[in-house]
Amino acid sequence: MKMNKAFALLALVLLSGCGPAGGRPAAEDLDLALAGMDGRDAVSFEGSAALLVEGKPVEESAVYYGGKLQDHNRITLYSLLPDEAGGAGTAAGKGLKELEQSGPAASAYYTSLEKQDGEWKPYQAYGLQDNAGPLTALNPLHQLEELQEQDKEVTEETGAASGSRVLRIRLSPAAAKRQLAQRLEQEMQAVRPGAADTGYAAQPAEVRSAMENLWKQKSGELKRRLDEAEVSSVYFLKVDTRRNLPKRLTWTQTVRYPGAGGASDGEAFVSNVDFYGYQ
Repeated sequence: MKMNKAFALLALVLLSGCGPAGGRPAAEDLDLALAGMDGRDAVSFEGSAALLVEGKPVEESAVYYGGKLQDHNRITLYSLLPDEAGGAGTAAGKGLKELEQSGPAASAYYTSLEKQDGEWKPYQAYGLQDNAGPLTALNPLHQLEELQEQDKEVTEETGAASGSRVLRIRLSPAAAKRQLAQRLEQEMQAVRPGAADTGYAAQPAEVRSAMENLWKQKSGELKRRLDEAEVSSVYFLKVDTRRNLPKRLTWTQTVRYPGAGGASDGEAFVSNVDFYGYQ
């Protein structure tokens, strides 16, 4: 009898260790964390992103950035760049106000976004703008918001520190490909002739036609290549379980293309961002 009780107790301990912390499913903790973020008026963040090809980082692709959410629906992002001496420099060090007022030329270093009608749109002190800049794709709040609508599987990783949980969110293959297709479409529209080039209209008609045809050709090639690709999108979200708030978000989006002899060439976009200073 004592042995049976001991065995039952051991089984209970093992099962409780495999189950969700606090009795909540992992998907519910994700919903609570996303709701917690949505209820905050301000938060700061810092992160990095890079492209890997065949598992090796492409050095020129590395981006380091920071930013802040203010007034619940206004977000600023700025690049963290190495200076000429090899030290760490910050676009913010040049003065965010100066960058904000310098217009589209500074969009690679500083971007301001405002949420309107459920979408994050480029914003400057003098109004909404069409040219968002490359930092827009790194908006971590948008990345979190995307998780609410996607078809996904949410599980819990083991070994998290006390007071936190690490959730693994894997999008379905269809959702991952749709997510990438939407992002690529936005990027292609941003580089479409005339989208941001103020001198486009002054070009001769034959030049504008040639530029438009080239854009359509490249856009079509990209879509055909995407149709053949296998796409996976996996997130790891570290959650502060005491406050139900995100602490760290890691995202890996992997794309594999069919290669010669049945081999597959792969590339991955990897980003990490830490959240702090909630208000």
